[in-house]
Amino acid sequence: MPKRQPESRVLKAFTSEQWSGRPANDVGSMFFGFAVIGSVLCLVLMIFIPGLRSGGAFTLFTGVFALVFTALAIKGKASAERRFLEGLTGTVNDIIAGLTGNIANQLSVKQFRSLIETGKPLPLLVNGVPGLELVAIREQPPAQARNPVIKRVENVVWTTRISITATPPDYGVTSFDRLLAAATESGGDSSAQNRAR
Repeated sequence: MPKRQPESRVLKAFTSEQWSGRPANDVGSMFFGFAVIGSVLCLVLMIFIPGLRSGGAFTLFTGVFALVFTALAIKGKASAERRFLEGLTGTVNDIIAGLTGNIANQLSVKQFRSLIETGKPLPLLVNGVPGLELVAIREQPPAQARNPVIKRVENVVWTTRISITATPPDYGVTSFDRLLAAATESGGDSSAQNRAR
C-alpha cells in the first residue's frame, strides 16, 4: 500500500488588523496624530483660556494630550487583541478536543501565541497514534514591501492561517480524512473520533 500524502485543512484565519501581537508597533504615528489634534485643540482653547497663550503652555498641553491619548489607544488596542486571541484559542481548543478526545492537548493562550509567532508545528496524538500537526502559517507581505530600494510600506496587513495537517499511519488507518473533515466542518464534533476507532 503506497504511503498516503499529508492533507491540510485551514481551521481559522485572521489578519494582522485583528491580532498583530504588537499593539504599540505604530506608536510614533499615533503620537504624532494626537499631537496634531492636541495642538489644534489648544489653539481653540487659547480663545477662552489666556494661560495657554504662551509657547511653553502650548507645548506642554500638546505633549501631555498626545501622551495620554496615545497610551489610551495602545491600551485599548492591546485589550482588543487579547480578547480576540483568547476567543481564537478557545475555538482551536474545541477542535483539538474533538480530534484527539483529550483535553490535556488543549493550549493556553500563551502557548497558542507562541505557536503563531514561531510557526513551529505542534504534533498531536489521536488515541495515542501520531499523525496530526497544528501549525500557524503567516502569509508573507507583498514583494514591494520587502524591497529595501522601494520606500518602506507602513501598516502592511498580513494573514495568518491556523491549519491542521493529517498524515495517516503507514499501517492503513483510513479514517483520518473523515476525522479531519468532521472536526473542521462541524467545529470538532467528538463523535467523529468514535467513528475513527
